[in-house]
Amino acid sequence: MKVAIPRFEEKVAPCYEYSATIAIFTLDGLELVDQVDFRLESRNVFDRLRLLRDQQVDVLICGGVENTFEDMLKANGIRVISWVSGGVEELLVKYLKGELEPGRGDQDAGTCPAERPKETGGTDKARKGSNR
Repeated sequence: MKVAIPRFEEKVAPCYEYSATIAIFTLDGLELVDQVDFRLESRNVFDRLRLLRDQQVDVLICGGVENTFEDMLKANGIRVISWVSGGVEELLVKYLKGELEPGRGDQDAGTCPAERPKETGGTDKARKGSNR
């Protein structure tokens, strides 16, 4: 099984689409077998999806992710655990223990500039400069 975590230094990146590096962990059961870091040169979502597919990633653990891109990942068989925050190693350990749950897109997790999850599902475009 392979688990990918976009990173900013040693923490999960706040927004997958804007992250510059991603760590891909190869697991054999609960044992870490390998880790490879990739520099993400393109911000194109199709390039990023292609990398995950080419690397045969099963799970993406990330801070924020745009709903449209999350839907594309899921349609390609990649499980997404989004809106989480913390250190990369800490999140991987929580995942291995079965303790990692997706967040709600609140201020404690990542923030993507384009979209945030709605309580009722679907997409809710972020409104800059609005007090609503």
